[in-house]
Amino acid sequence: MRIFCSTLHWFPPRLVDVVELFVVQLARRGVVTDWYAQRGEPGPHGMAYLHGQVFTLPLNLPPNKGITKLINKMLYWFFDWLIAIKHIKNPPDIFQARDKYVGALAGLFAASFSKKKFVYWMSYPFPEHDLEMAKTASFPRSLTHQIRGTLGKRLLYGFIMSHADHVFVQSEQMLEDVANYGVPRKKMSPVPMGVPPRIFDWVKSNETQKIEPGKIVYTGTMARVRRLEVLIEAFVLVHKSKPDAHLYMVGDGNTPDERADLEALASRHGLTDAITFTGFLPMEQAWAHAASAQVCLSPFYPTFLLRSCSPTKLLEYMALGRPVVANDHPEQSAILQQSGAGLCVPWGAESFAGAIVELLVDPEKAQDMGVCGPAWVAENRTYDKLAARLHARYCALLEDKI
Repeated sequence: MRIFCSTLHWFPPRLVDVVELFVVQLARRGVVTDWYAQRGEPGPHGMAYLHGQVFTLPLNLPPNKGITKLINKMLYWFFDWLIAIKHIKNPPDIFQARDKYVGALAGLFAASFSKKKFVYWMSYPFPEHDLEMAKTASFPRSLTHQIRGTLGKRLLYGFIMSHADHVFVQSEQMLEDVANYGVPRKKMSPVPMGVPPRIFDWVKSNETQKIEPGKIVYTGTMARVRRLEVLIEAFVLVHKSKPDAHLYMVGDGNTPDERADLEALASRHGLTDAITFTGFLPMEQAWAHAASAQVCLSPFYPTFLLRSCSPTKLLEYMALGRPVVANDHPEQSAILQQSGAGLCVPWGAESFAGAIVELLVDPEKAQDMGVCGPAWVAENRTYDKLAARLHARYCALLEDKI
């Protein structure tokens, strides 16, 4: 099976589902994926390689700002179409676009011309994100977000998805949200996030790692849309009753100011010495922080943008055998109810703080919850098993059975 996938994301890809699901696991099942991705640094049009797979990258001129930034965006769109059209000569079995509009139109055209299947992959509601950003951004950026969000919403749900042979979404909640725009449920399949199977090998090889009393860990992005100030405010309350507690914020923002704002908030509360911001860390180093924590945190701000997300951090914590404090959210609420691997609370600093302290003062309860996680994750959310299900959906699509 051959797939051509035009993705919004940068090379080399950091998203675990892109790397583990496609580049690693589907490749082991004989799926060859040709990629078109963004180039993070200035450079010529050309090819790059990751685990034997080809990533075609566009021309990107320096410096990437001002008029040059606009030219680079236009070059990115131009190569989107050029590369999709080139694939018509020797077409793949499936043309796929992930989280983009121009590339989706190019893929639709190429698939229609070559009489092949076209699939759209949606991992995040980007049109709604733009419309939300338009409410808080200053002019003229607010107008840009408003126009992009409005046009993107109509183009994505009203045209691209309606003409796609199939649509992959990230969760059952996203399926319901998209269905409310008129996209038939029968042409959508949820593909949730998972963990690499090797995480269990990593756990076995690090069995001597000790739990650090009072250590609380959050791993993941610090994007402003996630409202992570709730964790800082919660830790203020935790620290009053547990002065030896220490919060580790493992990750970074999409822009430098997002993490800086959280660091400034910690400083205003006089907690600079009790909260460590590590910055972005390689996956195994992030696992090491979480694996040594007494409590791990999985907050998802209750908004339309995030309610349809599928939480990776929750699954990693569970696979590592650590108890989780999370807030009510469609997918992670269901996972914690099924597994018993943590506490699920309403959104808010007091709710988070109460649950964190509950587990800190009762390590036996925390341990009992932690041991529930690995078996559930191994059974339901490793990327080898997710890849098997996804491969079956692709095969059914090519056989016109979905």
